[in-house]
Amino acid sequence: MEALQKGAWRPDQVIDWMMGGLRREEFYILCPDNEVSPEIDRKRILWAATDITENRLPLSRWHGGYDNEYEQFNPDKFHNR
Repeated sequence: MEALQKGAWRPDQVIDWMMGGLRREEFYILCPDNEVSPEIDRKRILWAATDITENRLPLSRWHGGYDNEYEQFNPDKFHNR
């Protein structure tokens, strides 16, 4: 079996997570990545949605020019990427 990249899940783990979400009747099923917390994932999703509403570049947290704004929005140490 090929080694997984850091943070990656095996297919059976993804299926187990998805099936749990379906049993709980979740509409959106977000699979964690073992690198950041679900809270950070949610903040990143929210930031990406406001890229649209604020007319920023897509995935602006990856671009220079928004660092200070993103730091205030999500001050976690894993915030940069």
